[in-house]
Amino acid sequence: MQRSKGVNIKNLSKIYVSHSGNGNFKAVDNISIDIKAGEFVTLLGPSGCGKTTTLRMVAGFEIPTEGDIYLGGDRINDLTPDKRDTSMVFQSYALFPHLNIYDNIAYGLKLKKLSKSEIEEKAKTIIDLVGLKGMETRYPNQLSGGQQQRVALARALVMEPGVLLFDEPLSNLDAKLRVYMRTEIRKIQKKVGITAIYVTHDQSEAMSLSDRIIIMNKGIVEQVGTPKEIYYTPATQFVADFIGTANFINGTIKEINDGKAVIDATGTILTVKYSGSKSVGDECKIVLRPEAMEIGDAGLFKGTVTSSTFMGAFQDYAIKIGEDEIKCENFNPKIKKVYEEGAEVYINFSTDNIHVI
Repeated sequence: MQRSKGVNIKNLSKIYVSHSGNGNFKAVDNISIDIKAGEFVTLLGPSGCGKTTTLRMVAGFEIPTEGDIYLGGDRINDLTPDKRDTSMVFQSYALFPHLNIYDNIAYGLKLKKLSKSEIEEKAKTIIDLVGLKGMETRYPNQLSGGQQQRVALARALVMEPGVLLFDEPLSNLDAKLRVYMRTEIRKIQKKVGITAIYVTHDQSEAMSLSDRIIIMNKGIVEQVGTPKEIYYTPATQFVADFIGTANFINGTIKEINDGKAVIDATGTILTVKYSGSKSVGDECKIVLRPEAMEIGDAGLFKGTVTSSTFMGAFQDYAIKIGEDEIKCENFNPKIKKVYEEGAEVYINFSTDNIHVI
Protein backbone atom coordinates (compact mmCIF):
# COMPACT_ATOMS: atom_id res chain seq x y z
CA MET A 1 0.00 0.00 0.00
CA GLN A 2 2.73 2.46 1.01
CA ARG A 3 5.49 3.78 -1.24
CA SER A 4 7.87 4.87 1.46
CA LYS A 5 10.67 7.32 0.67
CA GLY A 6 14.07 8.09 2.11
CA VAL A 7 14.89 11.48 3.64
CA ASN A 8 18.24 13.25 3.20
CA ILE A 9 19.05 16.33 5.24
CA LYS A 10 22.13 18.23 4.09
CA ASN A 11 23.88 20.94 6.17
CA LEU A 12 20.58 22.09 7.66
CA SER A 13 20.46 25.12 9.95
CA LYS A 14 17.70 27.21 11.50
CA ILE A 15 18.50 30.60 13.02
CA TYR A 16 15.81 32.59 14.80
CA VAL A 17 16.54 36.30 14.49
CA SER A 18 16.23 38.23 17.73
CA HIS A 19 14.39 41.54 17.61
CA SER A 20 15.16 42.35 21.25
CA GLY A 21 18.90 42.80 20.85
CA ASN A 22 19.79 39.61 22.75
CA GLY A 23 21.47 37.98 19.75
CA ASN A 24 20.21 35.41 17.29
CA PHE A 25 19.37 31.87 18.39
CA LYS A 26 20.68 28.93 16.36
CA ALA A 27 18.09 26.19 16.97
CA VAL A 28 19.61 23.77 14.45
CA ASP A 29 23.30 23.99 13.61
CA ASN A 30 24.49 22.52 10.29
CA ILE A 31 23.19 18.95 10.66
CA SER A 32 23.23 16.21 8.01
CA ILE A 33 21.14 13.03 8.32
CA ASP A 34 20.36 10.20 5.90
CA ILE A 35 17.22 8.15 6.57
CA LYS A 36 16.52 5.07 4.46
CA ALA A 37 13.10 4.25 3.00
CA GLY A 38 11.06 2.18 5.46
CA GLU A 39 13.29 3.06 8.41
CA PHE A 40 11.99 4.18 11.82
CA VAL A 41 14.28 6.94 13.10
CA THR A 42 13.86 8.90 16.32
CA LEU A 43 15.16 12.39 17.06
CA LEU A 44 15.93 12.31 20.78
CA GLY A 45 17.20 14.97 23.12
CA PRO A 46 16.30 17.41 25.91
CA SER A 47 13.98 20.39 25.49
CA GLY A 48 15.50 23.02 23.21
CA CYS A 49 17.93 20.65 21.47
CA GLY A 50 16.47 21.32 17.98
CA LYS A 51 14.65 18.03 17.38
CA THR A 52 11.15 19.52 16.91
CA THR A 53 12.50 22.35 14.76
CA THR A 54 14.19 19.76 12.53
CA LEU A 55 10.94 17.79 12.20
CA ARG A 56 8.97 20.95 11.40
CA MET A 57 11.47 21.87 8.68
CA VAL A 58 10.95 18.44 7.08
CA ALA A 59 7.18 18.97 7.32
CA GLY A 60 7.42 22.48 5.83
CA PHE A 61 6.15 24.35 8.90
CA GLU A 62 9.54 26.03 9.39
CA ILE A 63 11.78 27.44 6.64
CA PRO A 64 15.47 26.44 6.85
CA THR A 65 18.00 29.27 7.14
CA GLU A 66 20.57 27.14 5.34
CA GLY A 67 20.79 23.66 3.87
CA ASP A 68 18.59 21.31 1.88
CA ILE A 69 15.96 18.63 2.50
CA TYR A 70 15.43 15.82 0.00
CA LEU A 71 12.47 13.44 -0.01
CA GLY A 72 12.87 10.42 -2.26
CA GLY A 73 15.73 12.22 -3.99
CA ASP A 74 13.72 15.40 -4.70
CA ARG A 75 14.59 18.71 -3.03
CA ILE A 76 11.50 19.91 -1.12
CA ASN A 77 12.68 23.17 0.48
CA ASP A 78 10.40 25.28 -1.70
CA LEU A 79 7.28 23.11 -1.35
CA THR A 80 4.45 24.11 0.99
CA PRO A 81 3.44 21.51 3.63
CA ASP A 82 0.41 20.34 1.61
CA LYS A 83 2.61 19.69 -1.42
CA ARG A 84 5.12 17.53 0.46
CA ASP A 85 4.69 13.77 0.51
CA THR A 86 4.49 13.72 4.31
CA SER A 87 1.83 13.41 7.03
CA MET A 88 2.18 14.60 10.62
CA VAL A 89 0.81 12.99 13.79
CA PHE A 90 0.59 15.78 16.36
CA GLN A 91 0.95 15.78 20.13
CA SER A 92 -2.53 17.32 20.50
CA TYR A 93 -4.21 14.85 18.05
CA ALA A 94 -5.79 17.88 16.25
CA LEU A 95 -9.04 16.02 15.54
CA PHE A 96 -12.17 17.83 14.33
CA PRO A 97 -14.61 17.68 17.28
CA HIS A 98 -17.70 18.09 15.06
CA LEU A 99 -16.81 15.16 12.79
CA ASN A 100 -17.19 11.49 13.66
CA ILE A 101 -14.25 9.10 13.48
CA TYR A 102 -14.90 8.01 9.90
CA ASP A 103 -15.19 11.60 8.64
CA ASN A 104 -12.06 12.65 10.56
CA ILE A 105 -10.09 9.87 8.89
CA ALA A 106 -11.61 10.46 5.44
CA TYR A 107 -11.24 14.25 5.56
CA GLY A 108 -7.95 14.44 3.62
CA LEU A 109 -9.17 11.98 1.00
CA LYS A 110 -12.24 14.14 0.37
CA LEU A 111 -10.00 17.17 -0.13
CA LYS A 112 -8.17 15.18 -2.81
CA LYS A 113 -11.58 14.68 -4.48
CA LEU A 114 -11.33 10.89 -4.64
CA SER A 115 -14.45 8.94 -5.54
CA LYS A 116 -16.77 7.90 -2.71
CA SER A 117 -16.02 4.21 -3.26
CA GLU A 118 -12.26 4.81 -3.19
CA ILE A 119 -12.54 6.87 0.00
CA GLU A 120 -14.61 4.15 1.66
CA GLU A 121 -12.16 1.43 0.66
CA LYS A 122 -9.07 3.31 1.89
CA ALA A 123 -10.74 4.48 5.11
CA LYS A 124 -12.05 1.00 5.94
CA THR A 125 -8.60 -0.56 5.39
CA ILE A 126 -6.93 1.94 7.73
CA ILE A 127 -9.69 1.75 10.35
CA ASP A 128 -9.21 -2.02 10.50
CA LEU A 129 -5.43 -1.64 10.63
CA VAL A 130 -5.43 0.64 13.69
CA GLY A 131 -8.09 -1.33 15.54
CA LEU A 132 -11.00 1.16 15.37
CA LYS A 133 -13.54 -1.05 13.60
CA GLY A 134 -17.03 -0.50 15.03
CA MET A 135 -16.22 3.01 16.31
CA GLU A 136 -16.71 4.85 13.01
CA THR A 137 -19.79 6.80 14.13
CA ARG A 138 -18.38 7.94 17.47
CA TYR A 139 -17.07 11.46 18.03
CA PRO A 140 -13.65 12.38 19.47
CA ASN A 141 -15.11 13.33 22.87
CA GLN A 142 -16.49 9.78 23.16
CA LEU A 143 -13.04 8.20 22.84
CA SER A 144 -10.18 7.59 25.27
CA GLY A 145 -6.81 9.29 24.74
CA GLY A 146 -5.37 6.14 23.21
CA GLN A 147 -8.31 5.80 20.81
CA GLN A 148 -8.01 9.45 19.77
CA GLN A 149 -4.31 8.88 19.06
CA ARG A 150 -5.26 5.93 16.84
CA VAL A 151 -7.63 8.19 14.89
CA ALA A 152 -4.83 10.74 14.41
CA LEU A 153 -2.51 7.95 13.22
CA ALA A 154 -5.19 6.57 10.86
CA ARG A 155 -5.85 10.02 9.41
CA ALA A 156 -2.14 10.41 8.63
CA LEU A 157 -1.72 6.87 7.23
CA VAL A 158 -4.79 6.98 4.99
CA MET A 159 -3.11 9.66 2.86
CA GLU A 160 -0.42 7.09 1.98
CA PRO A 161 2.48 9.52 2.49
CA GLY A 162 6.08 8.73 1.61
CA VAL A 163 7.11 9.71 5.16
CA LEU A 164 5.17 9.76 8.43
CA LEU A 165 6.20 12.39 10.99
CA PHE A 166 5.48 12.12 14.73
CA ASP A 167 5.73 15.13 17.05
CA GLU A 168 5.79 13.67 20.60
CA PRO A 169 2.47 11.89 19.92
CA LEU A 170 2.24 10.01 23.23
CA SER A 171 3.08 12.77 25.71
CA ASN A 172 -0.59 13.34 26.65
CA LEU A 173 -1.19 9.70 27.60
CA ASP A 174 -0.66 8.06 31.00
CA ALA A 175 2.45 5.91 31.49
CA LYS A 176 0.84 2.50 30.97
CA LEU A 177 -1.02 3.58 27.83
CA ARG A 178 2.15 5.15 26.44
CA VAL A 179 3.94 1.80 26.62
CA TYR A 180 1.00 0.07 24.91
CA MET A 181 0.64 2.70 22.17
CA ARG A 182 4.34 2.80 21.31
CA THR A 183 4.17 -0.98 20.74
CA GLU A 184 1.12 -0.49 18.51
CA ILE A 185 2.75 2.34 16.52
CA ARG A 186 5.85 0.23 15.87
CA LYS A 187 3.71 -2.77 14.88
CA ILE A 188 1.67 -0.70 12.41
CA GLN A 189 4.77 1.02 10.98
CA LYS A 190 6.41 -2.33 10.31
CA LYS A 191 3.24 -3.76 8.78
CA VAL A 192 2.78 -0.78 6.46
CA GLY A 193 6.52 -0.40 5.77
CA ILE A 194 6.41 3.39 5.93
CA THR A 195 9.39 5.66 6.67
CA ALA A 196 8.89 7.26 10.10
CA ILE A 197 10.62 10.19 11.81
CA TYR A 198 9.65 10.40 15.47
CA VAL A 199 10.44 13.17 17.96
CA THR A 200 10.56 12.51 21.70
CA HIS A 201 12.51 13.39 24.84
CA ASP A 202 11.60 9.99 26.35
CA GLN A 203 14.61 7.66 26.05
CA SER A 204 12.66 4.42 26.67
CA GLU A 205 10.25 5.41 23.88
CA ALA A 206 13.18 5.96 21.52
CA MET A 207 14.87 2.69 22.49
CA SER A 208 11.74 0.57 21.98
CA LEU A 209 10.58 2.15 18.70
CA SER A 210 13.65 2.91 16.65
CA ASP A 211 15.81 1.26 14.03
CA ARG A 212 18.20 4.15 14.68
CA ILE A 213 18.31 7.02 17.17
CA ILE A 214 19.66 10.50 16.45
CA ILE A 215 20.80 12.17 19.67
CA MET A 216 20.61 15.96 19.49
CA ASN A 217 22.01 18.56 21.88
CA LYS A 218 22.06 22.34 21.47
CA GLY A 219 21.23 22.17 17.78
CA ILE A 220 23.85 19.61 16.78
CA VAL A 221 23.83 15.85 16.25
CA GLU A 222 25.88 14.17 18.99
CA GLN A 223 25.52 10.60 17.69
CA VAL A 224 23.52 8.46 15.25
CA GLY A 225 23.22 4.73 15.87
CA THR A 226 21.06 1.75 16.72
CA PRO A 227 19.68 1.64 20.28
CA LYS A 228 22.40 -0.87 21.24
CA GLU A 229 25.17 1.26 19.73
CA ILE A 230 23.92 4.38 21.50
CA TYR A 231 23.65 2.57 24.85
CA TYR A 232 26.81 0.45 24.84
CA THR A 233 29.19 2.69 22.86
CA PRO A 234 28.17 6.33 23.44
CA ALA A 235 30.30 8.77 21.47
CA THR A 236 30.28 11.52 24.11
CA GLN A 237 29.65 12.02 27.81
CA PHE A 238 26.39 13.79 26.96
CA VAL A 239 25.08 10.72 25.08
CA ALA A 240 26.17 8.34 27.84
CA ASP A 241 24.50 10.49 30.48
CA PHE A 242 21.29 11.07 28.48
CA ILE A 243 20.60 7.42 27.61
CA GLY A 244 19.96 5.39 30.74
CA THR A 245 22.07 5.90 33.85
CA ALA A 246 25.83 6.07 33.49
CA ASN A 247 28.72 6.20 35.93
CA PHE A 248 31.88 8.05 34.93
CA ILE A 249 35.24 7.09 36.42
CA ASN A 250 38.22 9.31 35.65
CA GLY A 251 41.30 7.66 34.21
CA THR A 252 44.58 8.21 32.37
CA ILE A 253 45.66 6.26 29.31
CA LYS A 254 49.02 4.53 29.95
CA GLU A 255 49.33 2.37 26.81
CA ILE A 256 47.50 1.76 23.51
CA ASN A 257 48.21 -1.43 21.57
CA ASP A 258 46.26 -3.62 19.10
CA GLY A 259 42.85 -2.10 19.80
CA LYS A 260 43.31 -2.12 23.56
CA ALA A 261 44.18 0.55 26.09
CA VAL A 262 45.78 0.24 29.51
CA ILE A 263 44.12 2.77 31.82
CA ASP A 264 44.93 3.91 35.33
CA ALA A 265 41.54 4.49 36.96
CA THR A 266 41.97 5.95 40.46
CA GLY A 267 44.95 3.65 41.06
CA THR A 268 43.42 0.52 39.51
CA ILE A 269 44.95 -0.66 36.22
CA LEU A 270 42.43 -1.83 33.60
CA THR A 271 43.00 -3.22 30.11
CA VAL A 272 40.01 -2.44 27.88
CA LYS A 273 38.97 -2.44 24.21
CA TYR A 274 39.64 0.97 22.67
CA SER A 275 39.25 2.43 19.19
CA GLY A 276 39.04 6.13 20.04
CA SER A 277 41.30 9.04 19.14
CA LYS A 278 43.03 9.71 22.48
CA SER A 279 46.77 9.27 22.96
CA VAL A 280 49.01 7.89 25.71
CA GLY A 281 49.00 10.32 28.64
CA ASP A 282 45.54 11.71 27.87
CA GLU A 283 42.84 11.80 30.50
CA CYS A 284 39.68 9.84 29.74
CA LYS A 285 36.41 8.75 31.27
CA ILE A 286 35.26 5.19 31.77
CA VAL A 287 31.53 4.67 31.24
CA LEU A 288 30.11 1.97 33.50
CA ARG A 289 26.39 1.16 33.60
CA PRO A 290 24.81 0.42 37.03
CA GLU A 291 23.52 -3.00 35.94
CA ALA A 292 26.96 -4.08 34.67
CA MET A 293 28.45 -4.28 38.18
CA GLU A 294 28.37 -6.66 41.11
CA ILE A 295 29.30 -5.67 44.63
CA GLY A 296 30.97 -7.96 47.15
CA ASP A 297 33.64 -8.38 49.81
CA ALA A 298 36.53 -8.38 47.29
CA GLY A 299 37.05 -6.84 43.88
CA LEU A 300 38.53 -4.11 41.70
CA PHE A 301 37.41 -0.88 43.40
CA LYS A 302 36.94 -0.35 47.11
CA GLY A 303 34.20 2.01 48.26
CA THR A 304 31.67 2.91 50.93
CA VAL A 305 27.91 2.49 50.57
CA THR A 306 26.22 5.90 50.92
CA SER A 307 22.70 4.62 50.23
CA SER A 308 21.05 1.21 49.87
CA THR A 309 17.45 1.03 48.64
CA PHE A 310 15.30 -2.03 47.91
CA MET A 311 13.56 -1.58 44.53
CA GLY A 312 11.99 -5.02 44.16
CA ALA A 313 13.81 -6.37 41.12
CA PHE A 314 17.12 -4.89 42.32
CA GLN A 315 18.90 -3.32 45.26
CA ASP A 316 19.87 0.23 44.34
CA TYR A 317 23.21 1.34 45.74
CA ALA A 318 25.15 4.59 45.74
CA ILE A 319 28.82 3.92 46.48
CA LYS A 320 31.57 6.45 47.16
CA ILE A 321 34.88 5.59 45.48
CA GLY A 322 37.52 8.25 46.12
CA GLU A 323 35.92 11.53 45.02
CA ASP A 324 33.34 9.82 42.79
CA GLU A 325 29.94 8.44 43.72
CA ILE A 326 28.63 5.69 41.48
CA LYS A 327 25.28 3.95 41.13
CA CYS A 328 25.01 0.16 41.19
CA GLU A 329 21.91 -1.98 40.58
CA ASN A 330 22.27 -5.46 42.06
CA PHE A 331 19.49 -7.57 40.54
CA ASN A 332 17.54 -10.30 42.39
CA PRO A 333 18.65 -9.14 45.86
CA LYS A 334 16.59 -11.89 47.54
CA ILE A 335 19.38 -14.41 46.98
CA LYS A 336 22.31 -12.01 47.50
CA LYS A 337 23.99 -10.35 50.42
CA VAL A 338 22.53 -6.89 50.93
CA TYR A 339 24.88 -4.14 52.13
CA GLU A 340 23.58 -1.31 54.28
CA GLU A 341 24.60 2.33 54.37
CA GLY A 342 28.15 2.77 55.71
CA ALA A 343 29.36 -0.69 54.70
CA GLU A 344 32.72 -1.07 52.97
CA VAL A 345 32.34 -2.95 49.69
CA TYR A 346 34.20 -3.83 46.51
CA ILE A 347 32.93 -3.40 42.95
CA ASN A 348 33.48 -6.02 40.27
CA PHE A 349 32.76 -5.89 36.55
CA SER A 350 33.92 -7.38 33.29
CA THR A 351 36.09 -4.99 31.26
CA ASP A 352 33.88 -5.95 28.26
CA ASN A 353 31.10 -4.00 30.00
CA ILE A 354 32.95 -0.68 30.09
CA HIS A 355 33.38 1.93 27.37
CA VAL A 356 36.05 4.64 27.19
CA ILE A 357 35.29 8.18 26.00
